[in-house]
Amino acid sequence: MIHHPSLKGRLSLGVSSLAVCTIFSLAAQAQTVIITPHKKQKQALEEIVVTGTLMQKPALSTSVPKDTDGQPSADAGDYLRQIPGVTSGRMSGHALEPVIRGQSRSQLNIVNNGAYLEGAGPNRMDTPAAFADIDTADVVIVHRGYQSVQHGPGGSGGTVIVEHNAPDFDPGQNIKGRIDGAFESNGDIWSAAGHLSARHGKMYLRVNGHYKNAENYQDGEGRDVRTAFEIYGGSLEAGYQSATTLVSLGISHEETRDTLFPGAGMDSPEGRGTILRGKLRHDVDDGGALKTVKLDLYRSHALHQMDNFSLRDRMMMFRLSELDAYTTGGKLSADFSWGDRDLTLGLDVKNVDHDGDRVGNDMDRSNLDKVQSVLIPDATIRNIGLFAEGVQPISSDLQLKAGLRYDHVRASADRTDQKNDLVMVGMMPMSPDMLYYNYYGIKAENQTEHNFGGLLRLEYDLTAEAAFYMGISRSTRSANTVERYMASLMGTVTMPSGMMMNMSWVGNPDLDPEKHTQIDMGIGFRKADWNILLSAYYDAVNDYIFRDRAHGQAGILLDNNALVYRNIDARLWGFEIEGSASLGDHLTVFGNVSYTQGQNRDLDIPLYQIPPFSYDLTLTYARDIWSVGGRLQGALAQRRVDDNPMQGSGRDAGETDGYALFDLFASLEIKDATHVKIGVSNLFDQTYANHLNRESLNDAATVRVNEPGRSFYLRLKTEF
Repeated sequence: MIHHPSLKGRLSLGVSSLAVCTIFSLAAQAQTVIITPHKKQKQALEEIVVTGTLMQKPALSTSVPKDTDGQPSADAGDYLRQIPGVTSGRMSGHALEPVIRGQSRSQLNIVNNGAYLEGAGPNRMDTPAAFADIDTADVVIVHRGYQSVQHGPGGSGGTVIVEHNAPDFDPGQNIKGRIDGAFESNGDIWSAAGHLSARHGKMYLRVNGHYKNAENYQDGEGRDVRTAFEIYGGSLEAGYQSATTLVSLGISHEETRDTLFPGAGMDSPEGRGTILRGKLRHDVDDGGALKTVKLDLYRSHALHQMDNFSLRDRMMMFRLSELDAYTTGGKLSADFSWGDRDLTLGLDVKNVDHDGDRVGNDMDRSNLDKVQSVLIPDATIRNIGLFAEGVQPISSDLQLKAGLRYDHVRASADRTDQKNDLVMVGMMPMSPDMLYYNYYGIKAENQTEHNFGGLLRLEYDLTAEAAFYMGISRSTRSANTVERYMASLMGTVTMPSGMMMNMSWVGNPDLDPEKHTQIDMGIGFRKADWNILLSAYYDAVNDYIFRDRAHGQAGILLDNNALVYRNIDARLWGFEIEGSASLGDHLTVFGNVSYTQGQNRDLDIPLYQIPPFSYDLTLTYARDIWSVGGRLQGALAQRRVDDNPMQGSGRDAGETDGYALFDLFASLEIKDATHVKIGVSNLFDQTYANHLNRESLNDAATVRVNEPGRSFYLRLKTEF
């Protein structure tokens, strides 16, 4: 987001009456989203101010976290469940995995205040979204689907941008800040967050901080779910801001402690993430075609530690894993304008270094001196991307957006010949290369890829109150370090069903990149007292990177049900509908529905981890200083699953029943800039689980990790 008038961000929407904007910014005090009318309609339309979530156009949402109603969020992955068309899977109280249009993990780009941070844990205990400080974030922008070539490689499912802006000050104001606090009854969750900003001349300083402590929560049947965690962190940013230039340097740091994971065989006693970042924004005011130059640089580090004994009872076979992931990169771009034509040219670099072992001792937990598996053998993936994206008006009502992108990818690993020295009875020491050879008949070699992508989108103003868009895109996603190089050596166990299952998890260094060809379209209507947005998409995926079970299928040499990776062809399609209406002077209704279907075209079975049809309906009654509301949210049953590890991947824990939840909330402004919010979530104490939640490994009575039962909460916010 942009932080002062001369640096306003240009978001070319082309749906002038639907979003009636090409420029949006954040107000300094209320942090509301301000929409300025499209320039050809300046005489007819007035400025619109919207708080909370703004529906700008189909498949794009902008929200201000501090202004949203409902209970506090555990992290950004939890917060994103409030966004239409977005959900997340749970395996703990923290580190929820965002899913957009049936895609997740590195199919999504998570941009954390201009930087990327790749989690170190291969089992996704430290997702990138978990490191995005949602408690002090100023704005969250979500692109559903592939809408731009400017946000880095991949991103076929969408892009999430979490921004912490440079502060704006009122005339004569030199210090400003905000303090938030909250308590939730289910899990005894205490949280606090705040930021403080100060300026001297054109220099500024912004400090953010947050803390959250959670015990285990209970599901709707009163059973404890092992979801306790502690997290704290903050950030410091110093900068210079003039009428045409913004320069800043900052550091952010997150710590997690004693995080329990009922959806995993290990817990995480410790984790951390640190980002160093620098930014430059400069407006060129010389009357030429070059308008703005932008530069982002970053260096991030994630450390993840997990074990199977420090936070749970265990008598033998002690194991501990510690992994590091360093992500280094940046983006340089320039905006040009010739009359009504806009063009952005840019270069971005992203380099990921990922390394870590699992060590252990079968009888002595205090002497973990032997390597049981070289989990990630010092893997490096470097991506250098070039992109160009422009907007060309064709007529007064029609415009064309076009983008091209090229990525040069190089992947390598340095410790693939290192063998483990803690060996199970009957097994020989194995290196990652030996595992790759056993399952795929190859060893890890340096890989180079040349990936091309792009998009074309037509945006048409049907009337002054209706607009339509249609686009086609191609995006490419290379395999990440886990998919290429994971080398977890485990033995064979007998499952409760009597099935023999090898628990090894082996990456495939020879994976081809995913290639997504997507067609999407949308239409929106905006009236004085109501609006509705509809979008639909179809995604044909060649070489989908599929986490499978070893069945001796083509390209897999063993038939022991170990976790492996291979390329398949897949298909995704779905739709989203969202809208709002004013039912009088004080009553407003918001609603959305979304549906995705995924198909494994190789096996002609459903694709795994696809969310079911979901819905959300919110009714709010607001007066000058208070408001009350209720929310109905839920999902239909999901019967299209890949839950048979003998036929497919078995990634789904099984079919999921539908559910419907009801929440109540209220807010009151008790004095200027001080608000209190109260509410109850899951009012009727339903027992349910999101279909994307991990299989429950700690409670034989539940299939998946259940969501919380009824919870009362209190939130307090004050600004100065």
